[in-house]
Amino acid sequence: MELFDAITQRRTHRGAFRTDAISQADLDQLIQAAQWAPSPFNTQPWEFLIIREAAGKNALAELTAQSVVDQFKDSTFLDDNRHWIRLTEAEWEERGDGVLLTDHVDLPPMFRKDPSKLKPLLKHAKHLSILGHLGAGKLPAKEISELVRTSPLLILILMDSTRRPPGEGGGRWMWLGMGAAIQNLLLRATALGMGTQFVSASLERQADRERIQEIFNIPNSHEIITLLRLGYLDSIHGKSVRLPPSTVVRYENY
Repeated sequence: MELFDAITQRRTHRGAFRTDAISQADLDQLIQAAQWAPSPFNTQPWEFLIIREAAGKNALAELTAQSVVDQFKDSTFLDDNRHWIRLTEAEWEERGDGVLLTDHVDLPPMFRKDPSKLKPLLKHAKHLSILGHLGAGKLPAKEISELVRTSPLLILILMDSTRRPPGEGGGRWMWLGMGAAIQNLLLRATALGMGTQFVSASLERQADRERIQEIFNIPNSHEIITLLRLGYLDSIHGKSVRLPPSTVVRYENY
């Protein structure tokens, strides 16, 4: 696969993967691709905690499930979400950003034909926390946690703070390098026919990140940057949108 094809065809895969395990040869390629990312002073602050056994997957799945349930009770979190939710594909394409609601949740039958009917409800998303307290988050929590539990491979991507480059902006440049490493890994995964997904729910809260550090014996010098789930797909598919270049490019002066 050509590099530009991998860039434009990479997608976040929110469904199940094929059940076959990621081969060691392919895993080695993912890590090597990540390692060849640029980093300040060539500090290479990244480490990769590979999780293939059931015990680790189950622990992360349980944390994910509880986090999703709690998010459905959080009015601030729900209100923040609404700014990036697009109800119809036409709206999504016109706006060029955000996420399509139907890619994330199965709507009730009354809204499937015309999701735009949800617009009044979305404007008052914070009030949906009432439903969260009544248990509305349990079903999506179960679905998401099961995807984590059954993924062929999970990777916790860590940043080693002891490998900080010099200068006042050292921390900033470390984050830049981490992003480059993660992108390299995602692009190589795409080229190898894999789907990837960021699993963010279990990393939202400091207490949950600390719990993950305890479970996996991660030293305090290492910060958990993200959790990825990966697996092979029968075909790379899925639609996405981007803002027009004219909205993000400036010449000479802002």
